[in-house]
Amino acid sequence: MPSEAGSTGGTSTGRPPSGWSFDRRTRTVDDVAAVEWAAFVDGVPALLDTHGDLATRAFRGSELGPFTIAVDDQAVTWRLDHTNSLEVVDGDTGEGPRADLPAEWFSDIVTNQRSAVAVMIAGEPVMTRGRIDQLIGWEPTLRALVDGRPAYEPGLVDFIGRDGDRLDLSRSFRLDDDPADLAHFLGQVGCLVVRGVFSLDEMAQLDAEMEEWFARMTPDDQRSWYARVGDRSECVRVTNLEADDLTFPFSARLAPLAAISGANHAYAGTDLLRKPVAVTEGISDLPWHKDCELGMHSYRCASLTCGVSVTASGDDNGQLGVVAGSHRVNVGMFDVGRVDLPQLFLSTDPGDVTVHLSCALHCATPPKHSERRVTYSTFRLPGDTDELDRKIKAVRDQAGRDTYAPTQG
Repeated sequence: MPSEAGSTGGTSTGRPPSGWSFDRRTRTVDDVAAVEWAAFVDGVPALLDTHGDLATRAFRGSELGPFTIAVDDQAVTWRLDHTNSLEVVDGDTGEGPRADLPAEWFSDIVTNQRSAVAVMIAGEPVMTRGRIDQLIGWEPTLRALVDGRPAYEPGLVDFIGRDGDRLDLSRSFRLDDDPADLAHFLGQVGCLVVRGVFSLDEMAQLDAEMEEWFARMTPDDQRSWYARVGDRSECVRVTNLEADDLTFPFSARLAPLAAISGANHAYAGTDLLRKPVAVTEGISDLPWHKDCELGMHSYRCASLTCGVSVTASGDDNGQLGVVAGSHRVNVGMFDVGRVDLPQLFLSTDPGDVTVHLSCALHCATPPKHSERRVTYSTFRLPGDTDELDRKIKAVRDQAGRDTYAPTQG
């Protein structure tokens, strides 16, 4: 299978060179084929010969201990041997967690079409022993073994400027700054802030268009996400709007930021968000996650997301948070508290734009005193992954509309 070894751009010191490729894809739609359980198990020794070191380091870092995976009641146990190296042995040793996965889910996890997080969101009852977060914690070992994608290790990621000095993580940019500086910062950190991209008049225009969209939404509209605020249910997100759906020129005006990647990212749609104060139920302010958390990293990362600040954001009223460098190694959504990577919280004024990468861990903190408004426009790498996207789109929509939807009434 394709390898993502060295995806940090690492040298023997673990430090990345000055450049970073925004195209991290290791698979294409043409590579997709069902993975049979028995064939996978038979192929594990060859995978260990190729990526055993990376997978061992990932498994040690997970601190899981023995973990049993079974498909159709045929089990293998992942564990460290007497040399502290990863081995995969036949059978269930009876130690540690056990996940019994349906064959289709196992195949999709191996091929990275859907993930263990998608299993959790879908509510699949796969854990015979242990907790679903342990299955999520095991997946970076699988990705290291199958794709050669390094898992997080302390000290592996640092932040070096184009001049070779330590990067100033607090820096922000303007559109007339050197695009190479923006690209380097984004590649190293996983996010950036660009000041004054839009005028206040333009933000007033966008705010009015957003208001029109929210007013026309109903719970039956598949583009809408709802949350409960006090005793009422409110639309907090309008999703998957295309360029023709909107008057505001997201595609044209944000294109220069997408172009800094040099990877031909193209506009793929916009979501409109309003974030009320004191949401009690439903998805409004998202916890730590990656945009590829549900799957598809190997087919389409790194996508770029440009956030247009319609209202101000900051530590006094909600903002975007990003774990710096979390896109350069595989960091799980439940691992934020145990990594040594800085957490950046991006304060913005109306008209500023944030850019973050799809495989960077990020979150949104809740507003405290007034509604926050922001739009997020996605720019994707070339290539048609629509057929593969439908599986995780279904899970994503379930998360937004069903799993975390407010109680009706």
